[in-house]
Amino acid sequence: MSLPARLFSRLRPPYRLCSVYERLLGTEVEIQVVAQSRPQAELAEAVALRELERLTRVLNRFDEHSEFRQWLNRPGERVPLSAELRGVLHLADDWRRLSSGAFHPGADALGAVWKEAAARGHLPDPADLARVVEQLRRDPWTLHEGGSATLHTPLPLGLNALAKGFIVDQMAETAHTSPGVQAVLVNAGGDLRTIGGQGLSVSVANPFTARDDPPLGQVQVRDGALATSGSAHRGYRVGETWYSHVIDPRTGQPVQGVPGVTVTAPTCATADALATVLGVLPWEEGLAIAEKIPGVAALIVEQDGRKHGTNNWTAF
Repeated sequence: MSLPARLFSRLRPPYRLCSVYERLLGTEVEIQVVAQSRPQAELAEAVALRELERLTRVLNRFDEHSEFRQWLNRPGERVPLSAELRGVLHLADDWRRLSSGAFHPGADALGAVWKEAAARGHLPDPADLARVVEQLRRDPWTLHEGGSATLHTPLPLGLNALAKGFIVDQMAETAHTSPGVQAVLVNAGGDLRTIGGQGLSVSVANPFTARDDPPLGQVQVRDGALATSGSAHRGYRVGETWYSHVIDPRTGQPVQGVPGVTVTAPTCATADALATVLGVLPWEEGLAIAEKIPGVAALIVEQDGRKHGTNNWTAF
């Protein structure tokens, strides 16, 4: 490139691409790219979408042909795994131990018990819940050196609380390495990761008031991630009583007074997992865990409006 051409390239304003895709990762996915030119931005977007497609084939629990589902069909066998699936399983192990079982990939088994009970119109049999809880206390798998893993549990497993964040991270990181890219944002249903640029200011809504009410405040996300959790409108009606869909894997019981949680973290996988943990544990225990994780800030809003945050939340 000649000197005048190089100078023109530097003076030319960057191209900004923004696309929204429906029904990806079970939600709406937004991709924003700032690059030196339109072709470079479009290439980065294509790279991100290819990464999403590739990782979905690995981690999608609803696809019987995915690597994760294929592994679930081979309990007791020592099976070689891709680096991506093994990595997510390793993260799940870390969070299960860090949270003393409040995070568990087998928690969906308890949801199935409560769903069946709701269909019958009476509470689950305590013995049924106790059997599932006892199984959840055991290690669901073993990760072996050399890249293989052995599945132990007969319970259905889900990696949703980690897989979506992991995929968002990989999409953003892969796109950001594309030529000419200055900044990337990937937002999957409110769980987002941003790399480069000036970041963005995100409104923190009160989950227990009308959508058009003023937000609780703003949180700045730059070269990091944000995730939220705590829908108060999902759950199981048994007789005249409504029970939350958030179930404590350690007890088998729905969490009472599910809070609204907002987490910022270096990665979306971390933010997603911690948001799940904070939705299960008492707020004091949850924030104690959050305080120990570098680069993390969290806000918990209880149903009565009380707010609890990590010591560094106000800095955001």
